[in-house]
Amino acid sequence: MAVPLLCLASVATAAPIDCTTLQAAATWVLSYQEQEQFPNPVKKVNQNLYTVTKPFRLAACGVVVTATPQTYTIQAKSTKALLAVMKNAWLGDFYGVGRRAGATVFYEAAVLDIDLPDGLFTTTVKVSGYFAGPYLPKDILMAVRADGGKLLPLVYDGSFRKVELSPEVKTLEIYVRSSKPVLWERWVLDVVHSKMTFYKKAAFPAK
Repeated sequence: MAVPLLCLASVATAAPIDCTTLQAAATWVLSYQEQEQFPNPVKKVNQNLYTVTKPFRLAACGVVVTATPQTYTIQAKSTKALLAVMKNAWLGDFYGVGRRAGATVFYEAAVLDIDLPDGLFTTTVKVSGYFAGPYLPKDILMAVRADGGKLLPLVYDGSFRKVELSPEVKTLEIYVRSSKPVLWERWVLDVVHSKMTFYKKAAFPAK
C-alpha cells in the first residue's frame, strides 16, 4: 500500500505543544497538536521529516527532533521516553519510497522491532521483524551490528531472522541494502543517550 506525501506544516507555534499528542511515527512523520486556546481551533501539525529541504529542529516536551535533507534524529531524556514518542515501537513500520504521478509516495514494506531489557520478561536485546507488503525485492539485505562489532543478518535469503544480543549494548546499528529505494539505509539507536538517528544513504558494511 502506498502512502501519499503529507503536507508540510510550519513548526512556528503560538501556543505550547500538547505533549500527550507528540509522536514520531512510521520513521518519517512528526505530529502533534497545540494546547487548546479557546475559542480558537486546535492546531494540528504533521511534519514530513524525509522531505525537508533545509535544517529542521523542534525542542519540546523533553524531546529534541532534528532533520536535514540526509538525516533525521530524535532524542529524549530516557529510552522509555523515546519509546513513548515513537508509539511504543522501536523503529516500527519500514517503508520503501518512490514516485507516482509526480508525487513522493511511501510503500509499506516491513515491520521491525527492537526489545530492550526490561528487567522482567526481556533479559537481552532482541531484534526481529516481518514483511508487511510486497514492495521489498528478493535481494533485500538487512543486518544488525552492536557496538561496532560483527555484522549479523536480520534479513537474508528472503526471510527475517531473529537476532539476540547482550543486554549491555550501547549502540545498535541496522543497515539495509536493496535494489529498490528505501527511506533509510542506516538506523542507529544510541541507548546511552536515548537517541535514534536515520540516514538516507549509507554504505553496507563488508563485515
